[in-house]
Amino acid sequence: MLFSSTPGSIAKHSLRSLHPAVFWLDQPCRPAMGQALTADTRCDLLVIGGGFSGLWTALLAKQRNPERDVVLVEAGRIADGASGRNGGFVSPSLTHGTANGADRWPGEMAELVRLGHENLAGIEETVRAFGIDCGFRRADEITVAVEDHQVLDLHRTAELARALGEPVEVLDAAATRALINSESFLGAIAEPGIALVDPARLAWGLLEACRSLGVRVFEGTPVAGLSRDGAMMSASTGTARVTATRVALATNAYPPLLRRVSRYVVPVYDYVLMTEPLTAEQ
Repeated sequence: MLFSSTPGSIAKHSLRSLHPAVFWLDQPCRPAMGQALTADTRCDLLVIGGGFSGLWTALLAKQRNPERDVVLVEAGRIADGASGRNGGFVSPSLTHGTANGADRWPGEMAELVRLGHENLAGIEETVRAFGIDCGFRRADEITVAVEDHQVLDLHRTAELARALGEPVEVLDAAATRALINSESFLGAIAEPGIALVDPARLAWGLLEACRSLGVRVFEGTPVAGLSRDGAMMSASTGTARVTATRVALATNAYPPLLRRVSRYVVPVYDYVLMTEPLTAEQ
């Protein structure tokens, strides 16, 4: 038998000291879970979802109108979902890559590139303005090729990026190996302008920023239903009801409260491998 779902003795030995945990969330600085909503309330804006989308929506809404009463509810804990379970990369790309964007929105790419860089600059400015300790730092992005046809794809991507005014460097196999010592890589393109961040600490920092501006945040408060209440919207939880002038749905990959939103959302699953810091010899 070539494959087995049962780990062998070597694998069992390697896994013996492991414990299931989310790398970013498993930190001593993780804030205690906030209180749940236990009584009916009213607000100008209700934000449903405590990930990056919800936190930034609440923060910007309060910054633009300090008198606006904003409530944010999260079913579990802040950053429990994808916002606390990712690679920590902050990219200016709004199209999941230049080539993908050029294929789908060729006439809008220049504007999308501009908006993407404005978005990244806005993230950096928010981190600075609120003193969020999340390890934000600028970095370069390397996209590698492991097949011959991928080398051609990278050259096409580089041409598209340069036409949009993006600084891109094409690397051959030797130059790529000088950066990442692997014989698997046949070439690469290097693009400046991304950033690295501890996503969990970014989310926790945004939480504190929201609270500092007066956003009312409730964790452990899943919303079971959303309906109209005259000119208002009404959201029901297991313990209370929120009546709001407007509602922002920020559940993203999780099942939306409005069916018609489903056609616009495609959940994407990915995996990230974390290692201990490696020595020069390793």
